[in-house]
Amino acid sequence: MSKIPPSVEDVVAKSFEVKDVVYYEDKVEFLLQEISPFETGPLFKSLYMKLTEMDLLPKLFHDGENLKLLVFPIPEKLGVSDKLRYALSAVTVAAVLFSAWIISDGTASLLRELGMQVDILSSTIFHSLGILAFLLVHELGHSLRWEGKYKVDLMIPAPPPPLGFGTLGDLLVRDRPFINREEQQDVALYGLLAGLSIGLIISLLGLLQSVPVPSDVASTWIEEGKAGMLPTPLVFLLMEVALSPGGGNMFLLSPLALAGLGALLISFFLSMPIIPWDGGHVASSLTGGRMRWLEWIAVLGMILINPLLGALMLIAKLMPAYPAVLDEYSEVPQRKKRRGLFLYLLILMISVPVLQ
Repeated sequence: MSKIPPSVEDVVAKSFEVKDVVYYEDKVEFLLQEISPFETGPLFKSLYMKLTEMDLLPKLFHDGENLKLLVFPIPEKLGVSDKLRYALSAVTVAAVLFSAWIISDGTASLLRELGMQVDILSSTIFHSLGILAFLLVHELGHSLRWEGKYKVDLMIPAPPPPLGFGTLGDLLVRDRPFINREEQQDVALYGLLAGLSIGLIISLLGLLQSVPVPSDVASTWIEEGKAGMLPTPLVFLLMEVALSPGGGNMFLLSPLALAGLGALLISFFLSMPIIPWDGGHVASSLTGGRMRWLEWIAVLGMILINPLLGALMLIAKLMPAYPAVLDEYSEVPQRKKRRGLFLYLLILMISVPVLQ
């Protein structure tokens, strides 16, 4: 005997033309009349809203021969536990604070060689607030498009300098599946755009705090291992050039500027077309889920550039994709798909690291 009430047939029939119905113990399978994937989006979303009131979820897909709809009870537990979310958030905050202190202490020691005094505590606070503001605004961007109760994503702690900034951002892992690919695209893009925007503001403010240093002094620091040249996002490099002190000088980046640079680098990393990164969800929505080849190109490319990050991406690639998309059949409207592709490529272009 099925756990699904027979009344579900009437609910489905108000949205789709049903050709056949098969009841199983824990689900009902509907064989539907063929319909254009550009017409099913609003119909499915309306059905989703009605079924969730009955504690049920629909899943629309095409098996290659027929258009089908599954209806099943909402699982008691989806995604990951709140304890894991908050534990990773706490570890990430601690790693960011520790990284900020290392960066501030290193910057202060170099400035002391120039006869300048720096308050390490205030520098640590500025850097920490810069990175944490980026994470917060990135999350707020996701929440603007997410329908229903919002929970913080899985934060990714990272090693302190010279290996990282204390965090690699977040993984877009939600407590329910995406309704459709349009929502999948919007939630991911809103987070990327919000994080990138605050990263640009932090970078500008940080560059204004940075100290001009004679090029020969900077070269000596680099040779002695006291300083180094970082891969620099293209937009950050352009801002640096525009604000360049000139006169044979170059910037010793302030801790806040390094926070902005870190935020832009993390934005680029999160833009990689690997689920559960934001870029993976955007790419999946644009390709209709047919992106396995793109994921492998991104993984192999990152392994060649940075084996540690490449290994992390490979692990994520081998994990089950979550959250899933309930409506796998409907297409994102062409106008919105073009806009999404433009914004995604723009994010990649301006945040791509450039070796100096």
